[in-house]
Amino acid sequence: MVVPRLGMAAYATELPIRPDLDASHSEIAARWAATGSWWSGMERIAIVGEVRRARDSEVLPPWESPSQVDGLVAENHLLPTAAVDAIWRITNHPGTLTAEWHASIMSRGISPEAYVELVGVVAQANAVDRFADALNLARVDLPEPSSVEPLRLADSSTAVTSHWVPTAQVKGPNVVKALSAVPFEVDSMSLLSSAQYVQLGDLLGDLVSDQNSLTRMQVEVIAGRTSKLNECFY
Repeated sequence: MVVPRLGMAAYATELPIRPDLDASHSEIAARWAATGSWWSGMERIAIVGEVRRARDSEVLPPWESPSQVDGLVAENHLLPTAAVDAIWRITNHPGTLTAEWHASIMSRGISPEAYVELVGVVAQANAVDRFADALNLARVDLPEPSSVEPLRLADSSTAVTSHWVPTAQVKGPNVVKALSAVPFEVDSMSLLSSAQYVQLGDLLGDLVSDQNSLTRMQVEVIAGRTSKLNECFY
């Protein structure tokens, strides 16, 4: 899969932002615009746009979907309403997700693999935008999307085992396995994790090495608190 690279920095600021953070966020934005496995470049950019709209709009209660509110979702929206509803729920109320809710999204025409890719993009957009919002910086610009259509081919070797969605037979913690039906999103998660947290291979393999200016124990304290505040669902 070809990913266009951005020739500009993600943030224009005098704050001492590490270059690897700046570079990784720019590359992630470029990956949003690339043709996915299940969503086109235009649709992937639209997914990011919906994440931002969900973040910036008055927060709906978790039991109310944007498609149920008159005028909130345009009739000619590029994304299906099930995808829009999923994006808002995952963005604003991740701690309320249930197997029944997931099944309801699937019943509205979203394939399991397309859902996995959507979750990957939504998670990345939230991570990158929340970083910018917390520091009062302009959010990363969205590049022009690829016009190539996705192949939409499911991997027959994946199966539903320990997750609601099909996953590949890979070793490692469940957080790594979760997106394995769409390898491109695993790569994106690894890119962000390496800059914002730790390299995915070090999640369980190296619990003592420092991460930039923090010890691994300090990193985990911050990660645990951040997960709690963001209602991260495990």
